[in-house]
Amino acid sequence: MGLRVLWTHRHSGGVARGLEPPEGVELRVETDRERALALRDWPEVLVDGGPPEELLDGASLARVVVPYAGLGARLRGYLLARPRLHAHNSHFNDAMVAQHAAALLLAVASRVAAGDRALRRGDWGPPEHGRDGRGLFLRGGKALLLGYGRIAQATAPALAALGLELVAFRRRPEPGADVPQVGPAGLKDALAAADVVVCTLPLTPGTEGLIGAEELAAMKPTAILVNVGRGGVIAEEPLYRALAEGRLFGAGLDVWYVYPGSDEERRSTLPSRFPFHELDNVVMTPHSANDVRGWREAAVRDVFATLAAIARGEERNLVDPAQGY
Repeated sequence: MGLRVLWTHRHSGGVARGLEPPEGVELRVETDRERALALRDWPEVLVDGGPPEELLDGASLARVVVPYAGLGARLRGYLLARPRLHAHNSHFNDAMVAQHAAALLLAVASRVAAGDRALRRGDWGPPEHGRDGRGLFLRGGKALLLGYGRIAQATAPALAALGLELVAFRRRPEPGADVPQVGPAGLKDALAAADVVVCTLPLTPGTEGLIGAEELAAMKPTAILVNVGRGGVIAEEPLYRALAEGRLFGAGLDVWYVYPGSDEERRSTLPSRFPFHELDNVVMTPHSANDVRGWREAAVRDVFATLAAIARGEERNLVDPAQGY
C-alpha cells in the first residue's frame, strides 16, 4: 500500500492521469468536485492549489501539494486554521518565468511593442536626425531583483549576460551570497540606484503594496519595472500614474489586479481598473509567463518528485503558511 494521493487540480489532472506515478505512490485523479468530496477521507496527500475547504478535513489528510509556486490567500487561510497540515508547492516553472521576464525587459527597453504597432500602420517614427534614441541600452546599468527565490535566481544569469550589475532585495539578507543583497532598510536606496527592477515576489501580508507611491517616486525616470511575481506587490494606481506621467521609462507586466472570473470572461476582461492598455510604454501579457509547450507535463513531473520524496519520508518544497512561501 503506497502513499495515498488524491489529485483534484483540474488544469493538470488530465496529464497526471496519463503518467505513471512514482514508486510508493497510489494516485487517484478526480477533478469533479462532488466525486472528490466523496473520497475525502481516503487521501493522505491532496494535490490542488484551490481545493474546497471540506476536502482539507479528511480523516487521513496530512499534506497539500500546490502544483505551482506560492499559496493563494484562501488556501493560506485554510492551512493556518489547520496547523496539522503540511504544505508544499512547485518550482517547475522557474526557468520558464525567467525567460519571460527577460523577454518583457528587452521588449520594453527596445520599445518592441510600440514599434510593432506603429510600423503596422506604416509609421516609421520621427526622422532620426536631431533626436536621441527612443530605446535604452542596458549594459553597464544596475538591476534590482525584488525577491531572490527560485525564479529570481533563474533570471539573474540572463540579466548578468546583458551586462547588468545585480543586487537582490530580501527580507532577511544572506551575507556572502552570490548576489549582493539588501534588506528593507536599504530598499529605497536600491530602487533609486536601479535601472531595471524585476519583481518575482509572492503576494503575502508582508509583500502586499511593498512598492507604493513613495517607492516608485524614488526610481529613476529612465528605469524599467518588470513584474512576474504578483500584481498586488506593486500598488496599482501609483504604478499607473508613474507610467502615464512618464516618471518611469516603462514596464513589462505579466501579473495583474483584475482577473477573469470564468472561462467566458477570458475574452472580455481588462486586467486593471486603470487603462494600462492605452500606454505605449507598457508591455502586457496575460499571466502567461510559463505558457510554453509542455508546461503541464513539467508541472506534473515536479509534483511527482515531491510525492516520491514524501513517500520516502523526505521533505521537498515545503511552504510556511505563516510566511506565505
